[in-house]
Amino acid sequence: MARSLWRGSLSFGLVNVPVALYSAVRDLDVHFHQLHADSHERVEVKRVCKKGGDEVPYEEIGFGYDLDSGKEVVLTQDELDAAAPEKTRTIDIDEFVDVADIDPVFYDHAYYLVPQGEGEGPARAYALLVEVMAKQELAALGRLVLRTKEHLVAIRVRDGLLQAMTMIFADEVRPVGELDLPKKKDAPGKKELDNAVALIEELSRDFDPERYRDCHRERVLAMIRRKRSGKTISKPKEPETPRAVPDLLEALERSLAEVRGG
Repeated sequence: MARSLWRGSLSFGLVNVPVALYSAVRDLDVHFHQLHADSHERVEVKRVCKKGGDEVPYEEIGFGYDLDSGKEVVLTQDELDAAAPEKTRTIDIDEFVDVADIDPVFYDHAYYLVPQGEGEGPARAYALLVEVMAKQELAALGRLVLRTKEHLVAIRVRDGLLQAMTMIFADEVRPVGELDLPKKKDAPGKKELDNAVALIEELSRDFDPERYRDCHRERVLAMIRRKRSGKTISKPKEPETPRAVPDLLEALERSLAEVRGG
């Protein structure tokens, strides 16, 4: 059974909707313990002072921040706690925006907001918000404090539930000007465009997440089964870096012919 990460209220205007927050994703990664390769004993991680080599208790650890001048500002845990956001059990909705106006680059982690409380009042208020936001295709923006961090969240409707997406802030998005972008002289010709459009149309279909699997996880689990049965695991060869095609138009035409040929 899923466990809630946070319980409180979703507030817009004078309306408060009791909700519980659940993670919308599950961690299905294959996890390992670090062991000593010979003895198979667990490896223990300790905080050790570089000068002297003594282990440092957690309460004696400071936090250094490097300045541009090369100097360092050191803060204690108590001083960092002073900057922590005020803990609250309310997500106050500041505004509503069109869902389509939010660039997916701002989304971070997905959660579900599930209605709580007895009686018809909380459930009706929740259902009202879901219906209006779905019909108007809106997202609600607010702030949520989880543990010691305040998050900007976008709340939208998915499968009849409110989904809360924690977001990154605008200054955290890398400006595209920092990247090496194509030059105008690299613009494709008409034949290349026509073939690219045709190829993309041939490969286009409705999105179905069930078509995609975590192939890496499956390979790791298969490797564990082989290892358990006593088989030897060989180190894979380093892959070659693909080179750019010498003739883009020819590559497009051949790709299109192969796709159309099944």
